[in-house]
Amino acid sequence: MESLPEEMKDEVFDILRKRDKLYVIMKEENEKAEELFSKLLGSDNLEFMELFDVMEGRLLKEFSECVSIINNEPFINKIGLKSITQFFYDLSRLDQTQKVLFNYALTGRRGNEGLLQSLGGEKLSRSSVYIPSENGEKFESFIKRWGVEYKKRKMLVFEED
Repeated sequence: MESLPEEMKDEVFDILRKRDKLYVIMKEENEKAEELFSKLLGSDNLEFMELFDVMEGRLLKEFSECVSIINNEPFINKIGLKSITQFFYDLSRLDQTQKVLFNYALTGRRGNEGLLQSLGGEKLSRSSVYIPSENGEKFESFIKRWGVEYKKRKMLVFEED
C-alpha cells in the first residue's frame, strides 16, 4: 500500500492485516480521517484504533507477529521493539563428549562460527540462549536433534542502536 493518500500519511501510524481483517493504527483519534479511510477501503473488516491503545498490553501481544501492509516491516520493529525467544536447556542427559560437541556446534570452535552466531543469537548463561524469534524454529530443530530437554519463552525487548 505505497499509495497512501497525502492527507492520511500524517494521521496513520500503520495498517496491519490479521487474518481477514485490516487494522488501521491511528496516531491519535481523527473521525474525519477514519471516514475517508472507510470510503477508500470499504468498512467491512476494517477496525480503527489509536497507537496508545495498541501499546496497552493485550493488543500489543496480538499484533506482535503482524507485518505492516504499508512498508512490509514487522509492526514491533516500527515501535522500537524486537521479538526474541529465550531457550533454557538441560544437557544432563548427554555424556561428557556429547556436551562438548553440543557446545562446539552451538558456539563454534577455533575461529569457526557456531549456530548461535549464524542465527544472530547470544548465550546468556551456561544453559540459556536467546535467538531472534524469526530464527527460533531453526534453533528448536537443532536442539531437538540433540535430544536435549528445553523450555522456551518469547519476549519483546527494546531494540538498541
